[in-house]
Amino acid sequence: MKKLVAVLAVALLVAADKPKDDAGKKELDKIKGTWSYVSFEMNGMKTPADELKRMSITFEGNKVTIKQDDKIVVSGTQKLNSGKTPHEVDCLIVEGEGKGTTMLGIYELKGDTMKVCFDPAGKERPKSFTVKEGQFGGVVKRAKK
Repeated sequence: MKKLVAVLAVALLVAADKPKDDAGKKELDKIKGTWSYVSFEMNGMKTPADELKRMSITFEGNKVTIKQDDKIVVSGTQKLNSGKTPHEVDCLIVEGEGKGTTMLGIYELKGDTMKVCFDPAGKERPKSFTVKEGQFGGVVKRAKK
């Protein structure tokens, strides 16, 4: 369970290192704030809704923090590339399970909904949002204020 929570948390890390251009800054501004989990899948297994309700992800500048209830599960920084389709994200885990790992992912942002898919081993970037063996993905929605 602890590993699943860590993977769930990492799945939606979509913050960025210091943006090197205006496009990176604009992407960071779009995701700033707190988001709630809508769905999460890993290796064909979907996370139950009651577990998702306890999870949140917050983006502040170039930092991201994933919590279960009030406990930090994972934190990290990322590099976004919105110039590719689908958009690409590289996640460096700096705290929690997987610390020191760089995961390769893709993301899609539509309004207040974000979809992601990651290879946690950092070997091959996913090509679609259909979660394959060894990958995980999910959807988050901006939390209401």
